Amino acid sequence: MKKISSGPAYLKNKTWSELLQDKVEPVATHCHWAVRNCDRDPEKLRMLLINVIEHYRDNHEKCHESSRCRNDPNYEPQRLVLTDNVSQKLLRGVIINSTLYKNASDFVYGKDTYYVESFNNTINMFQDKRISFTDDAYRMRSELAVCHWNENVDRKYTSVWNPVRPNAPRSTKGKKNYKEPTYNYRKSIWERQICDLFS
Repeated sequence: MKKISSGPAYLKNKTWSELLQDKVEPVATHCHWAVRNCDRDPEKLRMLLINVIEHYRDNHEKCHESSRCRNDPNYEPQRLVLTDNVSQKLLRGVIINSTLYKNASDFVYGKDTYYVESFNNTINMFQDKRISFTDDAYRMRSELAVCHWNENVDRKYTSVWNPVRPNAPRSTKGKKNYKEPTYNYRKSIWERQICDLFS
């Protein structure tokens, strides 16, 4: 998307278009939405991806029934409307040549990687990459990381902070202020150890 949304002046309307300069992040958001809403159907995923072009042409016939662009009679596009063939052709080329479009069947089960990333952060707390551990210490630290993650993975939060993000102005997710992590697994491990010693 970046290649077709900006470039040198002499290639304007050849390899890039001004009408695409405000669509880098929105097209990525639409692609993520398409993966989550394709009902595990590769053809539907491709259709949703191609509909990006129509949406930015201000043609909302095939947009989702719940979309504001389709339901609100006063809807006005927030992005530049694709009025020329060059911008539409460039955007179509990027979508059709994308891995997501070509291998749609590989992406229909799209999942969020939040839990994997969360666990990797926990592992880093227990296993510093700069330190070489013995096999026993490494195994012990891995198992402690699992205990810690299992106990704290979905802990509650007290509030949500909405920082201003200049690089992602459309972001509305906010940052959760989580409650302090708990360490009840340590007591459980200690009690089992004591029981094993005196049994």
